[in-house]
Amino acid sequence: EISQVMGGGFPMEENFEGFKFDFPTQNVLLFATGSGIAPIRSVIESGLLGTGPDSSAGRTARLYYGASTPDDMPYAERFAQWESSGVEVVPVISRPEEVDGGWSGRAGYIQNALEEDGVPIPRNTGAVLCGVKGMCESVKDIMTQAGTFEGRVLTNF
Repeated sequence: EISQVMGGGFPMEENFEGFKFDFPTQNVLLFATGSGIAPIRSVIESGLLGTGPDSSAGRTARLYYGASTPDDMPYAERFAQWESSGVEVVPVISRPEEVDGGWSGRAGYIQNALEEDGVPIPRNTGAVLCGVKGMCESVKDIMTQAGTFEGRVLTNF
């Protein structure tokens, strides 16, 4: 049995292409927590981001992917494929103390990782978010306060 489509999708072409907000988007930040990675995976694998060696758009893309532990990260086996398509993957673990053998990557929450990294050229950056409400609200606040156009911060709800 197949369920109905959930969410409103991401109006990427309308908000990332063309001159609606001065100029086309050159940097795309992706944010996912938990099961929110499924729609983000679709965005990455659709080819609509315009990243990678075969792209004429010349965009950069970075995925911040949050989970409690690495074992709670579906699609981790696709990270190398996503990286080769031009999407930098930044896994962020909120419970590093629970990882057998330790965790040497980013720890905390993805909104904190964004604060640490900063928003690259905010007026030239767009974002696609899917996950818990608190993360989405925090990321949107950080990005718009940095100078990203609010219309370029896309959620699927």
